[in-house]
Amino acid sequence: MIIRKPFYYLRHGQTNYNRRRRYQGSLDIPLNDTGIRQAFSAAETLRQRDFDAIYTSPLSRARQTAGIVAEVKGLPVTEIPALQEMDFGDLEGAQIIDKTLGEDWKAGEFTPKNGESYTVFAGRVLDGLADVLARDGTPLVVAHGGVFWPISEELGLEPVTPANAEPVLLRPTESGWTMEII
Repeated sequence: MIIRKPFYYLRHGQTNYNRRRRYQGSLDIPLNDTGIRQAFSAAETLRQRDFDAIYTSPLSRARQTAGIVAEVKGLPVTEIPALQEMDFGDLEGAQIIDKTLGEDWKAGEFTPKNGESYTVFAGRVLDGLADVLARDGTPLVVAHGGVFWPISEELGLEPVTPANAEPVLLRPTESGWTMEII
C-alpha cells in the first residue's frame, strides 16, 4: 500500500539509447551530454523545492541524475534496487519499432524472452516506493520512465512517461492524487 504523502519524481536525463529509440531496460547506459545538461536544468528547477531525501535506481543514468541534484541541494543519495528499470531480457539493446509492445507487456499478454513480467516488475517497483514513502521526510525519487508506469497506475493517474529530467510533484488529495509537472 502506498503511504499518502507528497513526493517528487524525476526521470533520468537522456541517454544515447533514448535518443536512438532502443530498449535499455536493465542495461547500465550512462547519460549523454544532453542528459547531463537536462539533469543540471532539473537540479536548478528543484533547487527551491522542499524535499529532504533523494532515492535512486542503482543504474548509472539515474544515479548520475540524482547525484547532480544532490550536489545542488546538499543532500545524500540512497540507492533503492527495487527502483531499477524493467528487465526487457533479449530485447535490451534492440530498436523500438512497435509502441504497442509496452501495452501488451503491461496487459500481461507478452513477456520478453528472459525478461521480467509486468506483474513482477510492478510489484517490485511498488514495494520500493512503499519503502521510500515509509521513511521520514519528503522524498525525491529518481528513476526511469517505465518505473513511473506502475506508480501512476497505483495512484490512479494517467499512465504516462515523464520526459527525460522533467520533475513532477505527486500529492494526495481527498479524492485521489494529483501530478504537477514542475
